[in-house]
Amino acid sequence: MDADRMKNLMIELCSIPSISGTDGEIAMAKKLYKVITEMKYFKDNPLNAGVNPIKNDPLGRSYIYALMEGKPKNTKTVILLSHFDVVDAESYGTYKDLAFKPLEYTALIEKDKSIRLPEEAEEDLASGDYIFGRGTMDMKFGISLDVEILCQVENKLDDFPGNILLLSVPDEENNSSGMLAAIETLTSFKKEKGLEYVCCIVSEPHFPKYPGDKSKYIYTGTIGKLLPVFFCVGKETHAGDPFSGLNPNLLTAKIIEKIEQNPELSDSAGNFRVPAPVCLKQSDIKSSYSVSTPAASYAYFNFMTVISSPDEILTKLKQISKEAFAEVLYSIERNADRLQTLTGSKPKLPVIKPMVITFQELYEMCLEAGGEKFTKHMESFMKKSYNGDLRDISINIVKEVHKFCLYRYPMIVLFFAPPYYPHSESWNGNSKVEIIARSIIEKAKTEYGEDIFREPFFPGLSDMSYLGLPSKINTERLKANFPLWGSKYSIPLDVIAALNIPFMNIGPLGKDAHKHTERLCISYSFGTAAKLVFEAVLSALDIDTKFFGL
Repeated sequence: MDADRMKNLMIELCSIPSISGTDGEIAMAKKLYKVITEMKYFKDNPLNAGVNPIKNDPLGRSYIYALMEGKPKNTKTVILLSHFDVVDAESYGTYKDLAFKPLEYTALIEKDKSIRLPEEAEEDLASGDYIFGRGTMDMKFGISLDVEILCQVENKLDDFPGNILLLSVPDEENNSSGMLAAIETLTSFKKEKGLEYVCCIVSEPHFPKYPGDKSKYIYTGTIGKLLPVFFCVGKETHAGDPFSGLNPNLLTAKIIEKIEQNPELSDSAGNFRVPAPVCLKQSDIKSSYSVSTPAASYAYFNFMTVISSPDEILTKLKQISKEAFAEVLYSIERNADRLQTLTGSKPKLPVIKPMVITFQELYEMCLEAGGEKFTKHMESFMKKSYNGDLRDISINIVKEVHKFCLYRYPMIVLFFAPPYYPHSESWNGNSKVEIIARSIIEKAKTEYGEDIFREPFFPGLSDMSYLGLPSKINTERLKANFPLWGSKYSIPLDVIAALNIPFMNIGPLGKDAHKHTERLCISYSFGTAAKLVFEAVLSALDIDTKFFGL
């Protein structure tokens, strides 16, 4: 492995500010394609590398693929998956332009002592073994490593019984549109070239499990994510007569109270537990000031999963919503009693019964009531050409559907908004991925003196979620409760389930992803980590590592 070549390439790649949702992603795709096609193999086999556009992408972004086929011909293929987008550099303040020049930025913070860093970052800087800058660890090191593996294999391709497919995508930090588009290439290569995907190897950095954790990890699975939305319809009333209606903000407030940071809602598998859910946004639908209570409000939550299906989450949240609704009505009744104690007169309360339904149930109610008129109206509404936040568009669709609902009393409508990340299945102890992981862990300890631990789930959201699909997901019900599905958002669930590619993540040593102190450990990453990833590739293809001097 040529550490200098890898480091130089990483610096080059970091210099392109490929921030998610910007033209930098387009420039990055062109740069990476240029780097790959300068290799002799791809000059001789130009059809094996390409820049594939993402269909209907408003930004015109593309993903990169490069297939290196060994000899003798063999179907066994290892995928090297990476993403080339990064988060923005606003946290760097006035130095945000230097964030994309790791050597210059590292030199600056070494020299300028007025730039204060957290204690651990100061220690790493003083060691001289870390390079700071946006994208260094997340994940342009991983891309430079994947290209280096192609360089190593190219030199011995005539005696390499297997194939390497490099796949690098944009938009991982947002909605994973790059990876979802790349599923098409994975499927076509499997059919047209008869490839057998024995393993996908990703080099996202490993993350500490707790503050000060210095351990290193291999991941053989990944967590998932759902974004459940609670659309709460109230009963409008004048602010001077609050007991005559139902403020939907009361409903969302009670739902947040019952869900926010609730450890009992934290999904778990064995000893592994994901963070508890948190509310990412809460608002009502009023667009201007008035002295009326809002007609509706909403709240949506970050729900991570490792074992629970969308159906199970929906069922659980439906029950919580019913309880929240009942508790709100009870508290209103108690407040009315207290007011009577103070004034001698109890306000007349409207008759309200808790009503909690899913979007699927709401749509079916409206379809039955509105028939063809409703269907045509919603088709026209969905076809309107407008862009915006996918969460906001989802809420607007539910709001529009609700207009056709004959039940005009308060209710809570439950649905899902993008993005959706399936969690991975747990591989059994005898799977090839687990065997390779154990081998890498042993090799790291005996030959490099490094303790690496195997974790069942990568703790962050990533494109690894789209390499397979848990078996117990009811895909039809999932789609029916995604208002945007098939319009501005969809996932090829059946295709992903058919691919079902086992994967593992072996990453560099880095710290503080997405922060202004993002940094990469030079010695471990370009040395030990690079060798371990290459060994994992060779092991997946049943190639003796000694053939490459490892």
